[in-house]
Amino acid sequence: MATTSKHKKIGLREVLLGSVFLNKEVMRWLPIVGLLVLVGLVMISNRFKGEKILRELVEVQSEVKELRSESATIEAELMNMSRYSEVLRSVNDKGLGLKQPSNPPVKIKVKK
Repeated sequence: MATTSKHKKIGLREVLLGSVFLNKEVMRWLPIVGLLVLVGLVMISNRFKGEKILRELVEVQSEVKELRSESATIEAELMNMSRYSEVLRSVNDKGLGLKQPSNPPVKIKVKK
């Protein structure tokens, strides 16, 4: 029983010269290879996009951290400036001529 091989070996020379595309066996697998290449490119693109988003996320997180610390600093300064003693000192320093009232404020009642 002699077996005849329908499959012809493909050598490096056929690949380099492009004559491999004339082989029917190779042409049969070409759509599958094309699909695999396309899927590979999509996966690589997806990874690059994910890494870009991750870098942006880290950048935004550091910016948020800086803004939080700046907000806390400004809030502390504002609280210090609004203290009664600081307001009184600021008015005296600017020479506005304002005086502290001696009697407490009176509630005004309006009849309907």
